[in-house]
Amino acid sequence: MKSIIFAAGFRVFFPLGALGAVLLLPYWVLLITGYTDYLPSYFAAPSWHQHEMIFGVFAPIIIGFLYTAVPNWTGKPSPSGWPLALLGLLWIAGRVSIFNADFLPDFLPLILDVSLLPLAIMGIAPAIFQTGNKRNYFLPIMLMIFAGFNLFSHLSALDIINIDENNFFIAALLFVVMLMNVIGGRVAPAFLKNKYPDVKQFTHKALLPVSMVSIIILMISIIAEAPAIITGIFSAVASITILIRLYGWKGWVAYKDPLMIILHIGVLWIAVGFAIMAYSTFFNEGYMVLSYHAFSIGAAGSLTLGVMTRALFGHSGMAMNNEKMITFYFILINIAALTRILAPLTLVDYYSELLFVSGVCWVLAYLLFLVRAVPVIIKPRADGKPG
Repeated sequence: MKSIIFAAGFRVFFPLGALGAVLLLPYWVLLITGYTDYLPSYFAAPSWHQHEMIFGVFAPIIIGFLYTAVPNWTGKPSPSGWPLALLGLLWIAGRVSIFNADFLPDFLPLILDVSLLPLAIMGIAPAIFQTGNKRNYFLPIMLMIFAGFNLFSHLSALDIINIDENNFFIAALLFVVMLMNVIGGRVAPAFLKNKYPDVKQFTHKALLPVSMVSIIILMISIIAEAPAIITGIFSAVASITILIRLYGWKGWVAYKDPLMIILHIGVLWIAVGFAIMAYSTFFNEGYMVLSYHAFSIGAAGSLTLGVMTRALFGHSGMAMNNEKMITFYFILINIAALTRILAPLTLVDYYSELLFVSGVCWVLAYLLFLVRAVPVIIKPRADGKPG
């Protein structure tokens, strides 16, 4: 297949993930506001929303990032051409089949949706292991666990296992957070140091492992429905260690550099999410859902848009310019997070209006990314290089 669109993973999966963000959330808003109740899926409406945000939006963006980054880490190519096109079609088939599951054999949506991540992992795992890229050995293993959360959420929705599928969604969201903690923790300080070499950064090597172990314990405790105090303690530990790391990166020096500061803002949202989770556990259980929105809208929204934009420019041979449109969609995604979290906290009388504002800002942010990205994705690299 000669099309430039299938020359690199970011050209397929970044727009698919953004398209999912633009299309899937508005339908959820229609469902919860009563404008429609049409959802012929074996997932109930809240579960469908959670599943699709994680595996319909964030998963393809993760695949797109890894298919772009692994060749740089290993010197080995990631899938392109027909294999990449078929993976993209599998993502589409997963979305359509899950939505219309009532009209299909029970296991067909499961097979179509769950198979995407293992097949995608097969495209990068050999390069990582064969080249001895030990720093990233954990990625294929962790991504298979992520795929496992997806599988078990389906089995739970089908009443094959007696565990609340919501537990698997929360664990899967925490997996996304853990991946952002690792990758964001690499790129945010490194990119800043490269551009601002006079900045004196510091960090302690133990902080990342402590935060990672804390997140893993949280995933296990949520699935196992362990005592709430475990969630409270380890979410507090995760928040504190991430804040200390973030402080050491000195990200505030890039406050006039949106393409740089958005990465640090995204990691800050991770720390905020864990702080809210800890507060909710010890003082007000009703705030727990706000931590999930801090992770998904604030952290994942900021980091996916920031990383996708930087990768789009960098791997298309373009200059890393802070364009007004890019700055605008970075602002929009953070307004979306703030309004979604503030609505039930301080402005209860305007809850519906703020919910609407949050949804509109989310959709516009990813829509503007698509507007900026599509003209780049359909053209060869500006520097004439392959990819």
